[in-house]
Formats: sequence, structure tokens, C-alpha cells
Amino acid sequence: MRNIIFIFIIYITYISLGLPDSLLGVAWPDMVGEFHVTYSAVGIISMAIAVCTVISSLQTIRITQKTGTGKLVLSSILLTAMGLIGFAFTKNFFLLIVAALPLGFGAGAIDTSVNNYVSSNLKAYHMNWLHAFWGMGATLGPIIMGVVLDNHFSWRNGYLIIGSIQLILAFILLFSLPLWKQNEQKVAIEPNKSKLSFGALLKQKGVMWSLLSFLFYVGIEGTIFLWGSSYLVEIKSVTAASASFILSLFFASITLGRIISGFVTFWLSNPKLLLLSESILLIGISTVAIGRGSILYIGFILIGLGCAAIFPTMMHETPERFGARNSGAIIGFQVAFGYVGVTILPPLLGILFQRVSMNLFPLFLVGFVLILIVVTLLIEKGKTIEPL
Repeated sequence: MRNIIFIFIIYITYISLGLPDSLLGVAWPDMVGEFHVTYSAVGIISMAIAVCTVISSLQTIRITQKTGTGKLVLSSILLTAMGLIGFAFTKNFFLLIVAALPLGFGAGAIDTSVNNYVSSNLKAYHMNWLHAFWGMGATLGPIIMGVVLDNHFSWRNGYLIIGSIQLILAFILLFSLPLWKQNEQKVAIEPNKSKLSFGALLKQKGVMWSLLSFLFYVGIEGTIFLWGSSYLVEIKSVTAASASFILSLFFASITLGRIISGFVTFWLSNPKLLLLSESILLIGISTVAIGRGSILYIGFILIGLGCAAIFPTMMHETPERFGARNSGAIIGFQVAFGYVGVTILPPLLGILFQRVSMNLFPLFLVGFVLILIVVTLLIEKGKTIEPL
């Protein structure tokens, strides 16, 4: 029973990670007028969050050795609550950027520490279900903000509500600290983990390929998040309302797909699940590229189902690919490269789409998926655990 409660608490931490992720895009149209800045200024806030997330993810394993995973996760949830409540009360754009910093630091630490813990200690189905809980949080956040705005309350109330939910989750986590400590005693982190440099990690066969796979996969997600609706409206002549609904099906299918993938892991190995997912993703993108009307709905559902298992499966496969001794440090870099991908690739592609054509949208997605397939095959072909 204690193990079930502990696993449920781990899942709750990923709800807390997902809750703030989609808020800014929903609230920004109402926020921008109050701060007297240009509409594009939201990029400064999102960039600040992303940079702090990268920094945090790279330092997480060192901090975990000193504090333990439970205390680090608790502190990180409190940081995100601080940032969200800061958003609710600040009336200055510069202070809004300052409030964004703890959001990034908290997200990076939760992402890296929990992924490392689950990949090292729990089965593959737990990793998929863990990320499904992130989807629940990412879906619940905009719903709460939407209800607040639809009832003519300020966006500040939405941030305050979600910040308060984070505090409640932190309170629950506080009472689970003995469970974290008890489970961590079974798998102590080796001291030399903190001394592994980026250069030393890259010398291990397959690590660079793995980092590239995270960069391009999260880049795929970010490109779809940012430009999927525009592609549907401009190229497929879909109304804005229909495009929004189609994108919501994509998010829903990712969450549902991660629940299903958890069961699939009972009879499919991680490498086979990766290749199956990448193939479904490729079919989904191709369907969207050539389809019209109702076919587009099917295409985006397939894209969501294809995306669903890729990130959690690559994460869970890390100890198997590179050894448990190095997995924590490598996962920190994987999370960092993922955030670099989502920060850089979508804006760069946006410039290209604007100057050339939105017709390039599915072509680049296909190219990124082909890179993922090649990288997956290369890692599996040369998979050996080399001592550092």
C-alpha cells in the first residue's frame, strides 16, 4: 500500500509540472494590455523560463546528492508556486520576467529529478503514465484559466488559483518525504556522478545521438504547438475555431496515447515501441500533408498517438543505453537539449515559413522524424555501456 501511495505522489508531481506550461499562451491576450508592451514581448518571458529550465536541469543531479530527490522536488514545486503567485500580483513587466525565473528553475529540477528516479527504479509503463499525468496538468491549467476569463474575472485570479494548487501539492509532498528517503536508500547516487563533465559524457558511445534525438523530438512538439494552427488555417483553409479543436485533439491523443503505451510496454520492448511510435508519427504527418477536411482530424490524432510514447520511452531507456551510474547526468543534458530544441527550432522555422511558405511545415516535420528513426537505429546498433 505504501508503494502505491508513493507512486501516486510521484504522478502528482508531474501534474504540478504540467499545470503552468500552457497558461501564458492562454492568458497573454488579456495580460498584454495591462503591461503596455508589444504582443511579441511574450517571447522574452518564455525565453527566460526556458533558459532557467536548462540551467536547472544541468545542475539537478548535483543538488539531488546533497538534498535528496524528495526535498528537491518539494522545493521546486514551491518555486513554481512562488512564480505563479508572483505573476498574479506584479504590475510591472520587468517584475513579470523576474517572476518567470522560479518557474523555469522549478520546472527543470522536477523534470530531471523525477525522470531520473523513475527511469532508474520503476518499469517503463510508469514512465508513460507519469508523462500522461503531465498531459492532465497541461490540459487542466488552460481549462482553469479559461473558466476564470469566461466568467469575466482577471487573468490574475487564474494564476492565483493555480499557484494555490501548487501550494496544496507541495503540502501533500511534505508528508511524503520519509517515503522518498526510504526509497532512495535502495539506490544511492555514486559520488563520481557529479564530476562527469559534458565532454566526458560525449565520449560514451551514443550519448550525442541521444541528445540530438531529444532536441529534434521536443522541437517537433514545439513546432506543432506553435505553427500547427497557422498551417491548418493558411494552407488547409480551416477556420480558426476548427483549427483550435483539431489541435486540442492532438493534445488529448498524446495524453491518451501515453496511457495506452503504458500497457503496450508489457509486450513491446522500449526500442520496438520507439520505432513503432516514430512510424505512426510519420504516417500522421503524411496524412495531414495530403489530407483535407475530416482527414485532418485523423492525421493530428495519429500525430498525437505517435508522439505520446517517444519522450517517456527515450527517457526510460537511458539507464539501459548508457548505464545506471551515468543516467542521472545524461538525463539532465537530455532535458536541457529538449528545452533548447523547443526554444530554438520553432522560432527559426517560423521565420522560414514566413519568408517562403507554410507548405514547408510538414516537410520539416517529416525530416525531423526521419532523423529520430535514424538516431534510434544508430543507438541500438552500437549500444554498449562504456566505463567513464
